[in-house]
Amino acid sequence: MAVIDVGPGATNRATSGNSKLTWICLNNPANASGVLDTFEVWGLNGNLEGVKVGTFSQRDTNKFTSRDYESLGTVTYGSKQTFTGKNCDVVSGDYLGEYHTLYQIERDTSGGGGVYYYAADIFGAGETTCTLLSGNEVSIYATGATGGGGSLPLKNVFSRPFSGVFR
Repeated sequence: MAVIDVGPGATNRATSGNSKLTWICLNNPANASGVLDTFEVWGLNGNLEGVKVGTFSQRDTNKFTSRDYESLGTVTYGSKQTFTGKNCDVVSGDYLGEYHTLYQIERDTSGGGGVYYYAADIFGAGETTCTLLSGNEVSIYATGATGGGGSLPLKNVFSRPFSGVFR
């Protein structure tokens, strides 16, 4: 299994990103396909409420479709918060997105890879046309692993002595 990472990083940034917008970060698309199990978010002023973080595929320039997401609930503000044990599908090249209903997420308005946004929760909504904010970044990040599964390699299955009965 290889490590997957996606998103620009959950860091203390210069300004804020409003609530009730879906933010899709262009910086650091997923480097492989698999499952994301750890998410990081940094809220600015007040606990972020109704937080969702997940993956988006892109078609054409500004058309995005939610692939999968996790509801994180409340994110305590003022530092990076980490959520583990999640199960969010990701495909190589996907982008990481975020939505919350209250307060503000850490954001840069210059020097970043750019974000697309939409003024509503578009997780699970199908293809949506979004608007670009060049140079922006919001504080989200996720990691996970490729492959996975606990099955034995085929050679090990057949090299074991038979101990059962065929029926």
